[in-house]
Amino acid sequence: MKIKTKNMIQGYIFILPIVVLLLALSFYPLLRTIYLSFQNVKLSTMNNMKFSGLKNYKVLFTREEPNFFKTILPNTIYYVVGSVVGQISIGFLLAFLVNKKSIKLRGIFRSITILPWVVSGIIISISWRFMYEPRLGILNFLLGKLGVENLPTWLNDPKLVLPCLIVANIWHGMPFSFIIQTSGLQSIDEDIYEAAVIDGASGWQQLRYITLPLLKQFLVMNLVMTSMNTINSFDLIYATTKGGPLYMSEVMAVHMYRRAFDFGKLGEGAAVAVVILILNLFLTITYLKLNREKVSK
Repeated sequence: MKIKTKNMIQGYIFILPIVVLLLALSFYPLLRTIYLSFQNVKLSTMNNMKFSGLKNYKVLFTREEPNFFKTILPNTIYYVVGSVVGQISIGFLLAFLVNKKSIKLRGIFRSITILPWVVSGIIISISWRFMYEPRLGILNFLLGKLGVENLPTWLNDPKLVLPCLIVANIWHGMPFSFIIQTSGLQSIDEDIYEAAVIDGASGWQQLRYITLPLLKQFLVMNLVMTSMNTINSFDLIYATTKGGPLYMSEVMAVHMYRRAFDFGKLGEGAAVAVVILILNLFLTITYLKLNREKVSK
């Protein structure tokens, strides 16, 4: 019993440094943000805080321009849904194709596919901003060569700015989905497919009744993690458009930064951060519930 207690104490001592780091780098900033969301505090006068209750949340939800329910929230939903659907579907398609034994040089193709994921978000933002540039960008150059006269302004067009950012975000985040789906596909025993072929199952039937059901856990995890990453997405949008034009690309993460640092209202920025936290918690709980149902089955 003494040896067991001694080993337990040693175990706690070994994990103590990481616990301290988590408390210092994660839990304290989280609690501090929640605390600031109930304070009337500005960036220029951080030492002069006054309790304001739910005022910051009221201002967030009742501000006319940009309106949270008419502009910020729809922009966020549009951006998240478009990015997540694109990343998961394209990632799955590429993983499914690369997983085929008939594909040659699969290792090289996988390495090329994951390259966008390891590139800095700022570099990607600048690169796509230059490609979307109306006068000097490669996209309008190619369209001009094809004879298109009315060239789009891309990021300066309120109707095109979010689709343009979604395309850039799909290109950047798709490799993450590709990696998860590749791991899922490789976890499926090939004897199952061989048995299905013997029973006369077509390729579509194998995909529908074997691949997708066995990948459900990976797909759910991919869905939630990709959604959380996209909700928290900031650098790509801010470095490309800063939320413009006319707030049409201002999602919640960008709105949080602008209220806290561009306008110096830390309390309002903290309130937006808490709303983002609630959305992330909802996604996490949803994942755990779906995952638990999958395991129980």
